[in-house]
Amino acid sequence: MGVKRVASDINRAVGNELRAARARRNLTRPRLAELTGLGVSTIQRFENGERSPDMQQLHALCTALDIPMREFVGLALRDVERPEE
Repeated sequence: MGVKRVASDINRAVGNELRAARARRNLTRPRLAELTGLGVSTIQRFENGERSPDMQQLHALCTALDIPMREFVGLALRDVERPEE
């Protein structure tokens, strides 16, 4: 599995978990944007798997969603295959 494929899979997995976590908290994108200081379009790009949040953005998202970063990452990446060693 190539590096670009893995990056794409990670982006998609993070986006799926972000969308699910936001839904579990009954938050709209605009409300999550208010809580994090991120733009609605940025959150939309994360959820669509177009890109992943950097560490500061991830911290802001996890704080707003009341989920530990370690737990969020674990949930997001549970389905991503590990590259062959």
